[in-house]
Amino acid sequence: MALSAALMLSGCGSRASMISAVQPISVMLGLEKITLSRDETPVNVMIFIDSTSETAVVSFTGLPAGVSVKYAASDTSPSGMLTFMASNFTPVGTYAEKVTAVSAGATASTEFTVVVVK
Repeated sequence: MALSAALMLSGCGSRASMISAVQPISVMLGLEKITLSRDETPVNVMIFIDSTSETAVVSFTGLPAGVSVKYAASDTSPSGMLTFMASNFTPVGTYAEKVTAVSAGATASTEFTVVVVK
Protein backbone atom coordinates (compact mmCIF):
# COMPACT_ATOMS: atom_id res chain seq x y z
CA MET A 1 0.00 0.00 0.00
CA ALA A 2 2.83 2.42 0.85
CA LEU A 3 4.47 1.75 -2.53
CA SER A 4 1.32 2.59 -4.51
CA ALA A 5 0.86 5.79 -2.48
CA ALA A 6 4.45 6.78 -3.28
CA LEU A 7 3.89 6.13 -6.99
CA MET A 8 0.71 8.19 -6.96
CA LEU A 9 2.48 11.08 -5.26
CA SER A 10 5.35 11.03 -7.70
CA GLY A 11 2.86 10.97 -10.56
CA CYS A 12 1.16 14.05 -9.17
CA GLY A 13 4.47 15.84 -8.85
CA SER A 14 5.51 15.17 -12.42
CA ARG A 15 2.13 16.26 -13.75
CA ALA A 16 2.37 19.55 -11.88
CA SER A 17 5.80 20.16 -13.35
CA MET A 18 4.29 20.03 -16.87
CA ILE A 19 2.28 23.17 -16.15
CA SER A 20 4.42 26.20 -16.85
CA ALA A 21 3.73 29.64 -15.43
CA VAL A 22 3.66 32.73 -17.63
CA GLN A 23 6.90 34.63 -17.17
CA PRO A 24 6.46 38.35 -16.41
CA ILE A 25 7.63 40.90 -18.96
CA SER A 26 8.56 44.56 -18.63
CA VAL A 27 8.36 47.57 -20.94
CA MET A 28 10.26 50.86 -20.75
CA LEU A 29 10.76 53.80 -23.09
CA GLY A 30 14.05 55.60 -23.71
CA LEU A 31 12.32 58.93 -22.93
CA GLU A 32 9.61 59.74 -20.39
CA LYS A 33 8.69 62.99 -22.21
CA ILE A 34 8.41 63.13 -26.00
CA THR A 35 8.13 66.51 -27.70
CA LEU A 36 6.53 66.56 -31.15
CA SER A 37 6.32 69.40 -33.63
CA ARG A 38 3.18 69.76 -35.75
CA ASP A 39 5.31 69.83 -38.91
CA GLU A 40 5.36 65.99 -39.14
CA THR A 41 9.01 65.74 -38.13
CA PRO A 42 9.58 62.13 -36.96
CA VAL A 43 10.87 61.55 -33.42
CA ASN A 44 12.51 58.17 -32.71
CA VAL A 45 12.31 56.67 -29.22
CA MET A 46 13.71 53.31 -28.12
CA ILE A 47 11.28 50.84 -26.56
CA PHE A 48 12.77 48.18 -24.31
CA ILE A 49 10.69 45.02 -23.84
CA ASP A 50 12.13 42.32 -21.61
CA SER A 51 10.48 39.04 -22.61
CA THR A 52 11.25 35.39 -23.29
CA SER A 53 9.69 35.84 -26.75
CA GLU A 54 11.18 37.52 -29.83
CA THR A 55 7.85 39.23 -30.66
CA ALA A 56 5.39 41.60 -29.02
CA VAL A 57 2.19 43.46 -29.78
CA VAL A 58 2.50 47.14 -28.82
CA SER A 59 -0.48 49.45 -28.35
CA PHE A 60 -1.07 52.99 -27.11
CA THR A 61 -3.76 54.69 -25.03
CA GLY A 62 -4.39 58.42 -24.95
CA LEU A 63 -2.71 59.57 -28.16
CA PRO A 64 -4.29 62.78 -29.44
CA ALA A 65 -5.82 62.99 -32.92
CA GLY A 66 -3.14 63.46 -35.54
CA VAL A 67 -0.34 61.64 -33.70
CA SER A 68 0.90 58.45 -35.33
CA VAL A 69 3.34 55.85 -34.02
CA LYS A 70 5.20 53.14 -35.91
CA TYR A 71 6.80 50.23 -34.03
CA ALA A 72 9.77 48.33 -35.45
CA ALA A 73 11.19 45.46 -33.38
CA SER A 74 14.75 44.26 -33.74
CA ASP A 75 15.46 40.94 -35.46
CA THR A 76 16.09 39.03 -32.23
CA SER A 77 14.08 40.90 -29.58
CA PRO A 78 10.73 42.65 -29.17
CA SER A 79 12.70 45.76 -28.16
CA GLY A 80 13.15 48.26 -30.96
CA MET A 81 12.24 51.71 -32.22
CA LEU A 82 9.07 53.77 -32.00
CA THR A 83 8.68 56.61 -34.51
CA PHE A 84 6.23 59.33 -33.44
CA MET A 85 4.84 62.04 -35.74
CA ALA A 86 2.29 64.83 -35.21
CA SER A 87 0.30 66.29 -38.11
CA ASN A 88 -0.45 69.96 -38.56
CA PHE A 89 -3.98 69.53 -37.15
CA THR A 90 -2.85 67.89 -33.88
CA PRO A 91 -3.94 70.10 -30.97
CA VAL A 92 -1.06 71.78 -29.14
CA GLY A 93 -0.83 70.53 -25.56
CA THR A 94 0.53 68.03 -23.06
CA TYR A 95 -0.90 64.52 -23.04
CA ALA A 96 -0.61 61.61 -20.59
CA GLU A 97 -0.01 58.44 -22.59
CA LYS A 98 0.29 54.74 -21.91
CA VAL A 99 2.11 52.09 -23.93
CA THR A 100 1.21 48.43 -23.44
CA ALA A 101 3.23 45.44 -24.64
CA VAL A 102 1.89 41.89 -24.86
CA SER A 103 4.52 39.18 -25.28
CA ALA A 104 4.87 35.52 -24.32
CA GLY A 105 1.36 35.53 -22.85
CA ALA A 106 2.10 38.39 -20.43
CA THR A 107 1.24 42.10 -20.44
CA ALA A 108 3.18 45.14 -19.20
CA SER A 109 2.54 48.89 -19.44
CA THR A 110 4.30 52.14 -18.74
CA GLU A 111 3.19 55.76 -18.80
CA PHE A 112 4.86 58.67 -20.58
CA THR A 113 4.08 62.23 -21.67
CA VAL A 114 3.69 63.66 -25.17
CA VAL A 115 4.04 67.40 -25.67
CA VAL A 116 2.81 68.78 -28.99
CA VAL A 117 4.24 72.19 -29.93
CA LYS A 118 3.70 74.49 -32.95
